[in-house]
Amino acid sequence: MKFNKKIFRFFAAIIITSILLLPSVLQAKEINLKDAIDWGIQHNYDLEEIRYNIGTLERDLAILDADKALQVSVGATPIWELGEGKSDTSLITLKADKIIADDLNISAEISWNEDDFADMSFEGITKGANASIQLEKQIYPDSYTQSEKQIFQTENNLKKKAEELAWKETEKQIDFIESYLALVRSTEEVNIAGKRLHLATEELERVQQQIRLGEGGYQQEAVAKIALMEAENQFFNLKQNLIQQQKEWYLELDLSKDIQVQFKEEPAYLDTLRSSMEQLTLKSEKQEILFNQALEKHYQIKNTYIDKESLLKEAKWTENEGKPQINLSGGYNLSDNYWYTRLDLSWNLTDGGAQKLKEKGAEATILQKEKELGQLIKTLQLEMNQIMDQDEYYQLNLQAKLAALEQEQYTKNILEKQYQEKIISSTQWQNQLIALAEKELKVKEAQDLLLVIRLRLAHFLGI
Repeated sequence: MKFNKKIFRFFAAIIITSILLLPSVLQAKEINLKDAIDWGIQHNYDLEEIRYNIGTLERDLAILDADKALQVSVGATPIWELGEGKSDTSLITLKADKIIADDLNISAEISWNEDDFADMSFEGITKGANASIQLEKQIYPDSYTQSEKQIFQTENNLKKKAEELAWKETEKQIDFIESYLALVRSTEEVNIAGKRLHLATEELERVQQQIRLGEGGYQQEAVAKIALMEAENQFFNLKQNLIQQQKEWYLELDLSKDIQVQFKEEPAYLDTLRSSMEQLTLKSEKQEILFNQALEKHYQIKNTYIDKESLLKEAKWTENEGKPQINLSGGYNLSDNYWYTRLDLSWNLTDGGAQKLKEKGAEATILQKEKELGQLIKTLQLEMNQIMDQDEYYQLNLQAKLAALEQEQYTKNILEKQYQEKIISSTQWQNQLIALAEKELKVKEAQDLLLVIRLRLAHFLGI
């Protein structure tokens, strides 16, 4: 029997596709969809970048916290005395500082001259020491040190990044599911295209056989060849798109090529999600109530309020800079054996209007942030309306696809009887089965669209 080249090409394409899309289990580690998504959440580049920023902020905060701990330093100051009978000497100083609370710190200092270490005796060193201890506190107005300001701002930035990460993780999870479903449907598309290619190959064989028997014309052959080429092109295009989709999905999840995901029709993980989203009913709820609930949980709203809180704090600091500064300090000098208390008052009476300009600038920044918040709320309102409109549209779309499938099944039942009675050919019957498979695929795609939009709506509403 003569082996047709077209059939060979068809089966070769199927084999190549199987090799590319279904690596041997012996050479790859198999994981399910849930494990793949969990892996992607931990290794996706965009999410890792946010985690890196969080780690950087945590390190910065640890450094700033360390600055509040006891600080001890030692220094030596050479002193060169000029003139007859003068000699060189050094001043050695040991300092210790500790921030106790806001603008309250304690410091101690001990210093020796080089001559104090001449006999290296404990009595000599102790007697020569010049020691003092001091406590300082700004009592008016309330203020923060530069380090405390940096800590406040860093903590706020850390809160914002944590909110962003939590939101983006769920968002990425939905993206991964959407891409997975697209992969599954694309695989089905390739399979249907493969069946059409096989039928086109058989049709050309049938026409050529009729020509050999003198029962057909070359016009029919030309039409069959064109149909075959179109089927080949479609199969090749869909296959290449599927391979590219899978590569992109693996890249997004940072999956190794050695890992093989189980591309099942409906894994338990997805089945649970579908059941949960089918129970999501919002028609009885007022959109205003839903939107207010969404605003309370949306990370951008939370972060904008954190920014506003920071700006209000900075405005207070700026205002305090223009007020009279009152500092209270006290201490004890060991060498002279006396205690002292000091009250310092300072007030910049005129600065050319710089302080007022700073305060106005701070107020303007707060007003701008409030405008930004208002604009963000309007944008999120539009986003929620769009998602809810899409949800309604995808429900109608699914109903239409189900109606089309029901009609196709009715047609299939009629043609099945005709095929059994040999009224229609095998090719016509196979074409009908393919048409039915295409309608079933459209229903699945409509179900997927509804699932994904429901997941996005649930995420937006913080459900």
